Amino acid sequence: MRKLPKSIVCGFLLALFGSCPLPAQTPGNVPAAGGAAEKTTPDGQAPSDIMKKLSDLVHVGKYVEAQQLTSGLLLAYPGDQRLIKGQALIAKLLSPADSASPDLSGNAPAQPAPSANPASLTGMDKIDYSALLELAHQAQQTTDLPEQNKLLRQFMEQSRVFLLKHPSETLLWQIRAASAISLNDPADGYDAGQKLLAAGAADGNDANAFRILTQLRNKGWLDQEGARQQAAEITKYDWVLGTWGLHFTRVNDRGKVTFSGDEKLEFSRADSEVLGYIVADNGVKDPKPRMRGTLLDSGEIRWEIVHSPGWQSVLSCDLANDKKTFAVSFPVILANKKGQEIATWSLHKN
Repeated sequence: MRKLPKSIVCGFLLALFGSCPLPAQTPGNVPAAGGAAEKTTPDGQAPSDIMKKLSDLVHVGKYVEAQQLTSGLLLAYPGDQRLIKGQALIAKLLSPADSASPDLSGNAPAQPAPSANPASLTGMDKIDYSALLELAHQAQQTTDLPEQNKLLRQFMEQSRVFLLKHPSETLLWQIRAASAISLNDPADGYDAGQKLLAAGAADGNDANAFRILTQLRNKGWLDQEGARQQAAEITKYDWVLGTWGLHFTRVNDRGKVTFSGDEKLEFSRADSEVLGYIVADNGVKDPKPRMRGTLLDSGEIRWEIVHSPGWQSVLSCDLANDKKTFAVSFPVILANKKGQEIATWSLHKN
């Protein structure tokens, strides 16, 4: 079968994610007073602002980030056909050689839908189980990918403790596997996959569990060595993720400090980059990154700073052996003056 060009697949995606019906307002979908935005999306479908976020990611070619967000959203909206079909199309964009043409039928791997508590759970165990499902659902309702990842990691940590006591709760293993895919976590994905296999998911009647296993298989996470190698590759860059204290200075050609200050910088990973966002004292994060690093196969990071007139490479990067402090320097072109100053960003892990 002839392979469709990537531009056509991308066009399908943009049209798919942009198709959000707007039904008449009913008492069932009128937002509560004080809500952040008006909700006119039918029940069971992702809100229009989330779909626009996905469309924007596809439009700028950030397919891996779009895949992670789509995979996570399917936890909260497992019946949304736009997300199901979109996930299949994104997979084609990321792996165009794996198949001849995109599957527009909607037969993409689905995510587990939260169900009622197992009858065997009582008391606080029953409450903890419901709280875990609610946490996973909450994580998928945010349009901010770093915030979603934060909540999913919280789910992973809390569900790990719960499953030590109740290892047979397969729905939680399904959600852990889907969350691991969203977080690009091969180790936890392999562990969840092995638990599902041991529970008979490969031969059972649970279509969601089977499809999650196929997702893990396609990523190579049902193979212990393959998952281990991928995990080792990812952990090369773990040291930079999170919030750093930032002290910045500018020095002129006479060695005099002309400007200095302190901020916070939060790094998150997106595709093959790590992006640094300024965070104010009130916790509000700038919408656009101020620093970015391209991840190299060697395990090093090529850093750039956004400064007038745009992104520029740093002159130097000094990283401490414990990887808890590092400093980058870059030139600053002076407006209405001749010459330049050297700016230095010194970062320490909070």
